[in-house]
Amino acid sequence: MLKKFLKNKQLQKASTKLGEVADIIPAPDVLKFFNVLTEAYKENQITSFELAKLEAQKEVALLEIKNKYDLYHKVFDAIFDERKMAIQKSFDIIDQGLASGDKELISMGMQGLSKIVSSSPFANFQQLSNMLENKTIIEI
Repeated sequence: MLKKFLKNKQLQKASTKLGEVADIIPAPDVLKFFNVLTEAYKENQITSFELAKLEAQKEVALLEIKNKYDLYHKVFDAIFDERKMAIQKSFDIIDQGLASGDKELISMGMQGLSKIVSSSPFANFQQLSNMLENKTIIEI
């Protein structure tokens, strides 16, 4: 009973609204108005869908950028950690040579240190970058 009452009440409201629209818009233009309104609604739905699609694409792109950043960060950490260890090893050799008075050991440590410091860790950067972009498996 309540449902019938509510439906009748809703029909009365809708009828009243249509009557108000008919007072504002001439009767022949009411159908045209609703067609325009329907088209506007469809356009709104399409636009909402496109915005959601763009938002999803943005999230995917941001995730890819973050993942690339993390990968490059790990690779460069590994490269510079390796250099740090090699430099430390050269200093250890130099220290051993100084402690024992072995000029050859000191010279060998200095040569190793010189090679490490004079070479750029970015010498093969383009090759490394290509490997990372092509998703080549790199052991770190």
